[in-house]
Amino acid sequence: MYKLLRDLGNVHGIATMTILSLNSFIESIQQLKCSKKETLPLYFELANALKNSQPNIIPLMHLLEQFENEMRESLTSDMDLETRRQKTIEILQKKIELFQSNAARVTENGLNYINDKDVIIVHSASSVVTTILVQAKKKLNRCFKVIILEHNPERTRQTVRALRDAGIEHVVAPAHNLSHYIEGANKMFVGALTITSDHKIVAPTGTAGTVSLCHLNKICVHLFANSLHYSDRDSTHQEIYEEQEETNSANMNFYMTTHSHDLVDLELIDHIITETGEIQKGTYPV
Repeated sequence: MYKLLRDLGNVHGIATMTILSLNSFIESIQQLKCSKKETLPLYFELANALKNSQPNIIPLMHLLEQFENEMRESLTSDMDLETRRQKTIEILQKKIELFQSNAARVTENGLNYINDKDVIIVHSASSVVTTILVQAKKKLNRCFKVIILEHNPERTRQTVRALRDAGIEHVVAPAHNLSHYIEGANKMFVGALTITSDHKIVAPTGTAGTVSLCHLNKICVHLFANSLHYSDRDSTHQEIYEEQEETNSANMNFYMTTHSHDLVDLELIDHIITETGEIQKGTYPV
């Protein structure tokens, strides 16, 4: 299951993955056949499995922790099975609405960071970043250009299609060719899986190198993430997935070690924008 979550997250982004997971949870509850006594343990078993994904999906973890607390308070022994089922679904739907509301406010705040003539670098653009770009064009008629750094084929395709449909000028290039474009850029937009307590962000692979090159060239890096992405644990406890794969190259066999996500120091980020607006680095939303 964790590989499925990683694969879907890489293709659709963490925001979409969080909503998809909660909707799948609701679907499983609707199809569940069990006794009234078994409902709560089974709900918590599924929630616990999702919370232990590799890497941890922090927004989903926070929402599921809220869900568990509300379930303990809301479900009473006199409730019949169907009432329990409907109450559970109602709580999960409210978690989805909370996440969507936060994301919408991040998008609205993000519009303040796009001006005419901007040239913006995006690497594995999150759904929030893509929405900010599209809305800046549609709502504000901003005239800007985007440099899309290729991450994986599906994510790149989604970003290109969204910008193309919105009439936003863009160019697509491999991340390792950024040096050929960086002098013309003035901003970078990035999302994050997690912002950790030791001032790092967990982001798609390749983000660390891109952010570092932007920082070196004095290009402002903007991080857009709602407060549900904040973790009270440090970067060593985010369960970033590590894999060793046997590889053959030039008639030599060896093991290649890869990690599912990068770690990026918050010191390299110039602006952090949440649903409440821009915050100072090191300040964590409640």
